[in-house]
Amino acid sequence: MKQYTKQNQLALVGKAWEIKHQLKLLAKSSTKSGLAALQPSRTLREYLQSAN
Repeated sequence: MKQYTKQNQLALVGKAWEIKHQLKLLAKSSTKSGLAALQPSRTLREYLQSAN
């Protein structure tokens, strides 16, 4: 499984089950903070922008 990030893009390369698993982990990590219940979930674009 490989993950490439570029300015506003995310590319996942791997087997289907690996990509599904990684997407679930990314979604879980974006809602893991205690403030997530008070704030709307971040979009993928917002996640990538905060990573840079």
